[in-house]
Amino acid sequence: MKPVKMSSRDTITLLLLVLMSVFLFADQRIMSAILPELSAEYGADVRTLGFIGSAFTLVGAFISIVFGYFTDLISRKKLLVITVFVGEIPCLLTGVPLFTQTLWSFTLLRILTGIGIGGIYPISFSLISDYFREEHRASASAWLGVAWAVGMMGGPALAGYLTGSFGWRIAFVLAAAPNFPLALIFALYARDPERGRTEKALEKLIQSGIAYTSRIKLSDFKLLFSNRTNFWTFLQGVPGTIPWGILSYWVIIFLEQERGFSKEEATTVFLMMGLGATIGAVVFAVIGERLYRKDPRLLPLLCGAGVLVGIVPMLPVLNYPVFDPGGVQLLLLNLGAFVGGFLVSVPSANVKAILMNVNRPEHRGSVFAVFNITDNLGQGFGPAIGGLLVPIGYQFTMNFALFWWLPCGLIFFMVARYIVADRDRLQKLMLSRATRMQEKEVQI
Repeated sequence: MKPVKMSSRDTITLLLLVLMSVFLFADQRIMSAILPELSAEYGADVRTLGFIGSAFTLVGAFISIVFGYFTDLISRKKLLVITVFVGEIPCLLTGVPLFTQTLWSFTLLRILTGIGIGGIYPISFSLISDYFREEHRASASAWLGVAWAVGMMGGPALAGYLTGSFGWRIAFVLAAAPNFPLALIFALYARDPERGRTEKALEKLIQSGIAYTSRIKLSDFKLLFSNRTNFWTFLQGVPGTIPWGILSYWVIIFLEQERGFSKEEATTVFLMMGLGATIGAVVFAVIGERLYRKDPRLLPLLCGAGVLVGIVPMLPVLNYPVFDPGGVQLLLLNLGAFVGGFLVSVPSANVKAILMNVNRPEHRGSVFAVFNITDNLGQGFGPAIGGLLVPIGYQFTMNFALFWWLPCGLIFFMVARYIVADRDRLQKLMLSRATRMQEKEVQI
């Protein structure tokens, strides 16, 4: 049986999805680079700004369950375009002084932007699962993850490097503007892939014109949690994202105020951690796919090991005293941040493929909506947690963040225990449904 290949149209559609993700996620961490400026303009303390950052992420994460449910029911193309506009219109308005004269108006626009970012998560991975076969989903999802990482690095970089000359609002305008033409191009050009088209048991039937018609029901949500691979994968997301939620929000101001770096130097350290995570996502996606073909259990084991080992180079980055902020120590700090980000990126490259490969086509949007909630609880509460802990000390806050990668790494060993059984169960179900689809077609 010949594998389903992506057409040139689907390839361009995926490229558009990646580009839109870059700019949509560019907005997510802009606040981390402009906390002093926001505090000066609105008279808000760091705790208040931390809660705003948390509200931005958490509201988007929880609203994604609605997007996820409808992802499994209606046109994913139309839903994606709507989601992009929902996220980018308030982001653009955040860069207009007329609409951000008060802290309340700024907060409202941040929350509305978070809704768009939360919505794109389940839609994107539902599409990816029907563009790519089981053995290639790690690489495909890794490229989407790269887009998000580039966006999350690019936003703070724009703010960090341009705020001094153009003010803090310019970054929001530059992050939002490109997505309006990109979304219009996507609306005119893209098409939805057929659901289930990359499942081995279904692809030949779908190629022959037989549609896979199964759709999610509200009663199916209990199945998402009875799948033990899902359960443990959901669970690891909470401790796994707390470090990112705290570090990505507070590390720049920590390096400025506690280590004596300039805003540009502190921003560079943050970017090196993100750059390491971005490159690591691609490298470990390739490694993960090879290991998965040998034994699916090796993929979550790789994720757990990467997270645990990645803590080691991050410890000196956050704890070693700096005597010469602009000299050799800055170089070593950047190197440690890069290596740490590289190693802890293993789950970001592979965890989505784990979920795709153990869930039904009509459940994947909802699965990723639930995963988005658990994967963003840490990132969402991270800014607020950091705001509560900063009065104790920035150093304590940074080490508190690192601690949470320990339980995250260990939980992946539980994922390894169940992944084979859940994958085999899915493949048997797909074979059974393929047989029924054939029988129904013959009767017709």
